[in-house]
Amino acid sequence: MKRDMDAIRKIVLAAKDAEKQINNLEGMDQQTFMSSVALLHEAGLAHAAVRESHGVVQAAMLFRLTWNGHEFADAIKDEGLWSKAREVVLKPAAGWTFRILTEYLNAQILGRLPGVQ
Repeated sequence: MKRDMDAIRKIVLAAKDAEKQINNLEGMDQQTFMSSVALLHEAGLAHAAVRESHGVVQAAMLFRLTWNGHEFADAIKDEGLWSKAREVVLKPAAGWTFRILTEYLNAQILGRLPGVQ
């Protein structure tokens, strides 16, 4: 299962505003959705039900974001900031971790606050 951060971003932003559980997203293939929900659940960013068989996600339903999931949603909602993070942190040839991504996003957000340098 490969992390598709654009798919994860779309799911997180959809879940942030959802009033009920999510079991698919329009325009996203079902396997990408299910695998991404499983990763969000494993990372502690969402409460979800995931069914796997032999290492393959068979079904997934996202119930809600956790506190950390909401924090991540707030960090990735700005399209310009996300594009810059993709260019700087998520380059295919670059090594990165989720922690590096979130620290980068938080530093960029802090830099936008008046009086913070």
